[in-house]
Amino acid sequence: MIDINESNYPIVSVHFENASTLEDTEKYLAHFDKWLSSNQKFGLILDQSTSQKQESAQVAEVNHNPSEIEAVHRLTVEWAKQNKDRIMQFCLGMAIVYDGDDLEKRKKATPKTIAGIFGCLGQVFASQVEAEQWLISLQV
Repeated sequence: MIDINESNYPIVSVHFENASTLEDTEKYLAHFDKWLSSNQKFGLILDQSTSQKQESAQVAEVNHNPSEIEAVHRLTVEWAKQNKDRIMQFCLGMAIVYDGDDLEKRKKATPKTIAGIFGCLGQVFASQVEAEQWLISLQV
């Protein structure tokens, strides 16, 4: 399940409460399209932290369903490819909030990955506050 918070627009936050399903991804990308269509610069926080997750058997199943994971990845990459010019124009940056054991490794790899797929700045942070501060600094 995902929770999309637009109350601090132009900084929007998407919290992935569990593994992202195809349905969740479609919802997220529909919102992303709406933000791009506003023709106004915005920042995006993707909260992937696990500190509040309660995994159920169904969620564990999604986590380990290779075809679902592949479908989500393929949809996201294809959508990003089709919208890259708009993303480059209007998305200030994508800040990922992540609290896994491999945080430092992700901090190194993520900027290149986001730039390559989406065409905008990207960074990984350990907290929502750090992510917001970074996006605010990009608005100047």
